[in-house]
Amino acid sequence: MNEEQLSERIKMAHTIEVESAMRRKVALKVSWYDVHGENHTNLYSLNEGSTIEL
Repeated sequence: MNEEQLSERIKMAHTIEVESAMRRKVALKVSWYDVHGENHTNLYSLNEGSTIEL
């Protein structure tokens, strides 16, 4: 998933947690509801220098 797609997912999120931040990488746990009201959660890894919009 590219940074633009992750930014869109984050805009829909109800919860964003930092799972880990080590060695120039950050792992985010993002949870959101889809149009049917179902909860989804995914882990995303960002490398140093990545930019996302909140």
